[in-house]
Amino acid sequence: MTDTAIPTDDASGAIALDEACVSGEIADAIIASGLTDRPVGDLVETVMGRLVAAGVPLERMMVGFRILHPLFDGMSITWTKDSGVDVEYFQALNEGNPEFTLSPFYWMITQGVEELPLQLNRDELVDKFPLLQRLRGEGFTGYFARVVSFGEKPMTVDTTDGLALSWSTKTPSGFSERDINVMQQILAPLSLALRVVIKDQITKNALNAFHGPLVGERILSGTIKRGDGERLTAALWYSDLRNSTGLADQLPVEAFLDLLNVYFDCAAGAVMEEGGQVLDIVGDAILAFFPAEAGDEEVACTAALRAAASAQDRLAAAKTKACPRAAEIAFGVGVHFGDVVFGNAGTRERLKFGVIGRTVNEVARTQDMSKLLGQPIVATDDVVTRTSTGLGFRLHDLGPHDLRGVPTAKRLWALHAGEPAKAAG
Repeated sequence: MTDTAIPTDDASGAIALDEACVSGEIADAIIASGLTDRPVGDLVETVMGRLVAAGVPLERMMVGFRILHPLFDGMSITWTKDSGVDVEYFQALNEGNPEFTLSPFYWMITQGVEELPLQLNRDELVDKFPLLQRLRGEGFTGYFARVVSFGEKPMTVDTTDGLALSWSTKTPSGFSERDINVMQQILAPLSLALRVVIKDQITKNALNAFHGPLVGERILSGTIKRGDGERLTAALWYSDLRNSTGLADQLPVEAFLDLLNVYFDCAAGAVMEEGGQVLDIVGDAILAFFPAEAGDEEVACTAALRAAASAQDRLAAAKTKACPRAAEIAFGVGVHFGDVVFGNAGTRERLKFGVIGRTVNEVARTQDMSKLLGQPIVATDDVVTRTSTGLGFRLHDLGPHDLRGVPTAKRLWALHAGEPAKAAG
C-alpha cells in the first residue's frame, strides 16, 4: 500500500491542516526544550525562531509575570527579531507605578479582557497606551496580547498565578487570521513550559534569599536528608550588633527594623561583595563563611579580612552621609579559619542547613573578644598567617587570649579599617 494525498476542494480545511501541523511541530519543540531544562531565554528564542520559520511575521514578543523576590515584583522577557532575547526585572508593579498602570496588560487584567488584537495604525484604543504608541512610531502595525491564568480563578493585578504575552508585527496588513490561529494553538504548551520555568525561578529566588545561593544550590541538588553534608575548610566570619537589647527597648519596632537593615547592609553586604556566603542571621548576629575552594586558603582568608574591613568602612560612610539610624550603630566582627561540617541537622520534620563544628564556636568567641578588647575587628592567628602579606592590612598583634569554652589560648590580631598601612609581617 502506498501513501496518497487526500484531495480536497475545501481551502479552509487545507489552511486548518497547515495550522495544525505547524503548531504541532512548534509544540513538540517547546516540550523538547522544556525537558532539557534550558534557560528561559533559550526557550523563547526557540519558539520565536520556529514561528518565524513557519511564516508568522513576528518582529517582537514579550512575556511578563510576577515573581517572589525580596527586591523585584516582576520579570519580563522580550524577544525581537533583530536583537534576540532581553530579560528585565521590575521593582514596583503596583498602583503607584504609571509605567505599569498605563500598560495594556494592566488594562486587560483589571477589565477582565483575556485577548486583545489591535491594528496599531487604526484602532483608537492604541492611543490609550504609551507602549503601543511607541511601537506604532517604530513601524509596528499589528499587536496581539493574551492574559493566561494558572488555575480556575481569573488573573488579578497582584497574583503570581499567571502571565501575560504579546506578539507584534510590522507587515502592512498586520497579523492574518492564520497567524493568530497558529499563535493561539501554541499558547497552551508555551504557557505550561513558562509556568514550569517561573515556578523554578521562584523556588530558587526564595531559597537564595532566605538561605543564600550556596545552601540553596545544595538543597535543590538533593542534599536534603538529615545528616547529609560534607567537610569543608573555610574562613568563618561572625558579627554582632552592639547594645542591641537597649536599642530594641528604646526604639519603636519600625525604627529598630530600619536600624537592623542598615546594619545588615553594612555587614552582610560586605560579605557578599567579597564573594562570601551569609549562612545565618540570628537576631542581630551574622554568621558567614568563605570556603577555601580548591584548597586555596589564602584567597578565603584574604577575602574574609577584606569583608570585615569593608563592613566597618561601609558603616563609617553611612554615618558621614547622615544615613538614618547609622549614628546609633556599632558592631564587632570576629574572623577565624578551620574545618567545619556543612550540612543538615535537626529533627526528621524540621531541618537546618548550616555549618557545624568547633570552628563555629571559636569564631563566635573571637567576636566576643572584639567587645572585651575594644576592637571593631578581631582575627585569629589561623587567619592572619594564611593571608596575603602584600595587601596592606593594618594588623596589630594582641597576643594570646583565652576564649570561653576553647581549651587552648588563641593569638589574636586587631584589624583596623580605613586606609591600609604596611602589612603585618
